[in-house]
Amino acid sequence: MLSVRQTGFTLLEILLALVISAAIMTTLATGMYLITQDWKRTTHDLDDSLDAVLVLLQLERALNGAFPHTYIDRDENKSYIYFKGDEEQLTWVSTVSPARHAGLAAWQLSPSESKEGGIDIRVVPVFAGNPAENLEKAEPLTAFTGYTARFEYLFVDTEIKDETEWLKEWSAEKTQGLPNAVRIVLEKNNDDKKAGKDLEIIAAILAFEHSTIKRAKPL
Repeated sequence: MLSVRQTGFTLLEILLALVISAAIMTTLATGMYLITQDWKRTTHDLDDSLDAVLVLLQLERALNGAFPHTYIDRDENKSYIYFKGDEEQLTWVSTVSPARHAGLAAWQLSPSESKEGGIDIRVVPVFAGNPAENLEKAEPLTAFTGYTARFEYLFVDTEIKDETEWLKEWSAEKTQGLPNAVRIVLEKNNDDKKAGKDLEIIAAILAFEHSTIKRAKPL
């Protein structure tokens, strides 16, 4: 009588195959997790860089459109141009607004009070009078977290063969004029490992020779 040979897997072989399959799946899952996390981290850093560049471009446009807005100081009964800046803070009036509204907009850049640092940006519409009060009431938008900003102001003296000088402060109330350009330097904080490279722009002010203002001279 012929015997029929039965083929198949033993229980031990099935268990061994399951263990190997589980090990392979665990290795693949771990690899995919690391790749996904690295992708998310890279994408997040790229998004932050793009956001910083876009904000810088907006600030450059706003400085390009700086306008010699004048207001009357009622206490002194004198007319002043609204533009004031030092190494840490800058305020000016521009023909450019974030929402592209018609009319002038007052801008202010100042150090953020948050622990992470950065710059507080305030923008308000400009009406008659000094925009300073409305800027103080405006809610700030914090940008460039992990950076410290530094501002410089370009003066070109055409009387001395166009000699140039970068100043640490500028007051249009005293000079009765606008600087030729503004340099914004964003330096990353040393203790912030997430911060990227230092950033810098030089924004030319197109209205520094506006017909309504005097030729600016630093003090």
